[in-house]
Amino acid sequence: AQNKLGTRDEVKKHAERMLADPRATAKMRDFLLTWLKLDQVKELPKDVKRFPGFDHDIAADLRTSLELFLDDILNSPDADFRKLLLSDETYLNGKLSKFYGVADLPPEGGFKKLKWEADKRAGMLTHPYVLSALAYTSETSPIHRGVFIGRGLLGIAIRPPMEAFTPLAPDLHPDLSTRERVLKQTSPVACAGCHTVMNPLGFSLEHFDAVGKFREVDNKKPVDSSGLYETRAGDTAKFSGAKDLAKFLAGSEEAHYAFAQQAFHYFVKQPVRAFGLEKPDELRKTFEQNALNVRKLVTEAAVLGAMPKRGDPPPK
Repeated sequence: AQNKLGTRDEVKKHAERMLADPRATAKMRDFLLTWLKLDQVKELPKDVKRFPGFDHDIAADLRTSLELFLDDILNSPDADFRKLLLSDETYLNGKLSKFYGVADLPPEGGFKKLKWEADKRAGMLTHPYVLSALAYTSETSPIHRGVFIGRGLLGIAIRPPMEAFTPLAPDLHPDLSTRERVLKQTSPVACAGCHTVMNPLGFSLEHFDAVGKFREVDNKKPVDSSGLYETRAGDTAKFSGAKDLAKFLAGSEEAHYAFAQQAFHYFVKQPVRAFGLEKPDELRKTFEQNALNVRKLVTEAAVLGAMPKRGDPPPK
């Protein structure tokens, strides 16, 4: 009414003011859960024989642990996107500590931020809730994990399979590891196009089982967590496990581009390309210039979304 939302600086000022509200943090957390494809609470049913003790309460506590982790980064001064992937800290309580064999907490202890397996874990990528959600009841699923990384984190357009398929049952191939079974199933030419991208990404997380516990052996064979990715620039990124993959993603322009676009679409409810074909790359560059600060990215989305689109009449 006072005509004080007509310039970029005015919109930015009010967007920053509103982001200080706790409701804005909750909304940003909701976006991150959507980005992780975890906006709907998952039951996470697991084989009780393979994973005794993994129940509804463990699944619920894992969800809380992930949300505390996300809030912690969003509320930090730099709100750095890279910390989502590179942090070596995890929130655990007594129940989770007991199930995952962490000795730092008493059985009835509340949630506490710990450096847990810091030499093995990498932020949300290896959080047990994420890993459990991207697995079957008793076995890991490199395909689901690879699709999540490819589509969700790198923005790759991956087609769904041509027809429904049933994973090769482990008991039908008792001599194969999960990696070997997946390679066997996806070896046909019709599958290779997409799976040559998805499989190597998913294999990088094979050191973590279907409930997110670290393991050295799968079906009595040493785990092979090597992977690679052919970037859009034509380079080959090679990984030796989750931490290597996380380092690549944290510094990847493709990951920054995909994250910025998804954030814009979530908050503005329109694709950023609707504001100009050059806007997606401009948004990525601004995100990187702001040290990959998630809160500043949301502010930029608000500013861009509020300003007139090309062809719109100027504000009066």
